[in-house]
Amino acid sequence: MSAPWKGRQQVARVLAALCVLPMMASAQTDATSDELVRLVDSPTAGLVDKGRFAVDMRLFPQGGLSGQLQAGIMRRLTIGLSFGGEGIIGNDPIDWYPRVEAAARYRILEESEALPALAVGYETQGFGPRVGERYQVKSKGFFLAASKNYVSGLGQFGVHAGINWSNETTDDDGPNGWVGIDKTINEELSVVTEYDFGLNDNADDSLGSGRGFLNAGAYWSPAKGLSLGILLKNVLKNGDESGASGGPDPDMSRELAVRYTEMF
Repeated sequence: MSAPWKGRQQVARVLAALCVLPMMASAQTDATSDELVRLVDSPTAGLVDKGRFAVDMRLFPQGGLSGQLQAGIMRRLTIGLSFGGEGIIGNDPIDWYPRVEAAARYRILEESEALPALAVGYETQGFGPRVGERYQVKSKGFFLAASKNYVSGLGQFGVHAGINWSNETTDDDGPNGWVGIDKTINEELSVVTEYDFGLNDNADDSLGSGRGFLNAGAYWSPAKGLSLGILLKNVLKNGDESGASGGPDPDMSRELAVRYTEMF
């Protein structure tokens, strides 16, 4: 069975599992709290509030470190810049990313009782080490993200989905998509999981092997505006285990995330 066909089967199974969610009662997000703007690698329809800025740091294998600065310049518009590299932590030579990457998102529809929030955006920052002209996890490029909050017997949680067209097309191209869920345990702890279908990263010469990217994470907020996260990346080991593609190790990795938000 070909890798693209296996990827389409995975898409169908995940979407079918999520079909029951609209039957649950909905609840709008508290506008006074910091919105969830990203699950693990995939964006939500959340924004940085107008008049606030957010600093995100990500530590990944091989001494990698990436950072992003975002600002809410309008009620529905967030913009940002990011940069990083490999070998920043440790004693190996630093391999900087080739350029500063840009991000912007605009919310075209606010969440209501019946409809999810919708945001359109553009991101050129991928995740993980650089391999040739791309990141290990491709940047989203142009994307549309939808987010909806629900209340059930298990408490409040959010459902997210999106589609995107990455600019990193040297080995594979076409549309891609993702789905994810976040669940608040209490005021300080939350968990997230996401599945990126990887449909634009499963050709014969791609780094992906058709399994898609399954990621999970837990975030702890010890103080207002501060969030610390531990992330489990690539649980399905999507990648070329033979090493023929020259890509990084496809094994599951652990990463740390730090996020700080504050008023201008």
